[in-house]
Amino acid sequence: MRRAYSVETVRAAEAALMQRLPEGALMQRAAAGLAVACGDLLRRNGRVYGSRVLLLVGSGANGGDALYAGARLARRGAGVRALLLAPCLLYTS
Repeated sequence: MRRAYSVETVRAAEAALMQRLPEGALMQRAAAGLAVACGDLLRRNGRVYGSRVLLLVGSGANGGDALYAGARLARRGAGVRALLLAPCLLYTS
């Protein structure tokens, strides 16, 4: 049986952790877990090295998680590409 948590529950847990951890640490942890899970899936279908991975990257913090996870997979030899799903806003001063 699979369980899911509400958005409010997850955000409250994240907020509590972000108060205690250095900036960016929670994102790095999420990315590490995602990269491990993807690596496990890729190994079941062959191997990580030489596999092709497409990241579907949103504009929020989860998009950052995906990019960091993609970087970890690329260091393990996967060919990684990222598709930005939201426009990138550039600010100039």
